Parts: sequence; C-alpha cells; structure tokens
Amino acid sequence: MNEKILHFLQKNKLLSLSMRDDEGIYTASAFYAFDEENLALIIASHQETKHIKLALKNPNIAINIAKESKIALLKGVQAKAFFKEATKKQEDIYYTKFPFAKLSNAKIYALNLSWVKLTDNTLMLEKKLEFKR
Repeated sequence: MNEKILHFLQKNKLLSLSMRDDEGIYTASAFYAFDEENLALIIASHQETKHIKLALKNPNIAINIAKESKIALLKGVQAKAFFKEATKKQEDIYYTKFPFAKLSNAKIYALNLSWVKLTDNTLMLEKKLEFKR
C-alpha cells in the first residue's frame, strides 16, 4: 500500500461505512483504529445496531473517510472492505487507541481493506492514489 495512503489511515480516526439493506444503502459512522499489518480498519459497535446486523448479513461494505471542507485542501479515502469479527490482536489495537471503549459492551470488528483510493487535492501531481489487494 502506498505510504501516503498508510499515513492518511494512521492519522485519522472517524469513518463512515455503508451497507446494503432491503431498501437501498444504509450508512453509519464509527471511530476506528488502523491495523497496518493486516490492512484493516477496526471499529467497535453493539451487535444489535442496524449497521452491524446488515454487515453480518452481507459483509461487503463501502467506507469513506474525509478531511477538510475546502476543495483545494480536500483529502479523503474511499474504500471497499470485508466485514468480520476482530482478532484478539486487533481488539488490543483498538483498545490501545480508545481505552475508554473497554467500558462499553461493544464488540470489536475488522474491516479488511480490499480496495482503497486516496484523493488528495494538496498534491501537485498524483492527486489520486489507489491500492487493490
């Protein structure tokens, strides 16, 4: 994965994820930690939420992470991932970044990245960088 994409994923912490339901697309937001070794975004959520139920039913999801509201400074990631339960090591990564999450009854999940596109309007030449697993 390109170093600029890795840096962006490491630096940020809030994503939006989209899943399909019977009526179309459903979107939710979540804080994430990045598992660089497995190229996965790790989130916490409760099992009874609509987005978790949908992701368990159809684990192919879409992700968006965006920063800045001015077009010239826009940086963001669009991604596709496979949703699954996190490993113990991934749980540790998440709790290291968000120790307060241990106090909730949330479950930890991993979004294994299969495709990522970084758009960075601050770059002079390559404004769009892609990764495909």
